[in-house]
Amino acid sequence: MKKSLVVLIALISSIYIWSGCSSGDENPTDNEKSIYYFRFKIEGQLVEYPYQPETQINLTGGKYYDGVNQLHIIQLSGTQNIYQSLKNQVVFHLGHTEDFTTGITYSNLASEDVVTLHTFLFGYHDENGKNYIATKNSAVVSIWDEVTIEFSQIDASGLKGTFSGTGKSYDSSSGQNILNGSVQITDGEFYVPRNNEL
Repeated sequence: MKKSLVVLIALISSIYIWSGCSSGDENPTDNEKSIYYFRFKIEGQLVEYPYQPETQINLTGGKYYDGVNQLHIIQLSGTQNIYQSLKNQVVFHLGHTEDFTTGITYSNLASEDVVTLHTFLFGYHDENGKNYIATKNSAVVSIWDEVTIEFSQIDASGLKGTFSGTGKSYDSSSGQNILNGSVQITDGEFYVPRNNEL
């Protein structure tokens, strides 16, 4: 009896392992891999982060409601390689008092034809790990340039849209914000899979 139970468990385990290793839903098709993208230009040079679902979740986006702060939140990122932290990465964290919709340009700064968000954090880490950011200016400190983002799709299959703007790097170790670099980002476009439900 004990021997037949062991054989039965081994047989079930083998079937489970074989079915898990077969070419099913776990292995993304070439079409699934090619529909998602994250690309932009830095000073006119194209930068691309190809979708790599076989080895890592390097393109991702999420949308949820923060009931405590009463904000609609979108977070999205594109990373060349998640195993090289803080290099070759773009991150957005956006918070709005209204639900996000397509066809509207959102920005960190107030200007004509844009919606200024309650929370707007943008970060770009270059290939050397230098971080360029943009956020909202305050009444006391006005050091950031404009970054915009617009969504053309927000649904269960992903977040799609465009972005552009200027990220800056400051040294604040002396107690003052001393600019030590900026980067102009143009032609940014993304389509990232959702990491949560609607």
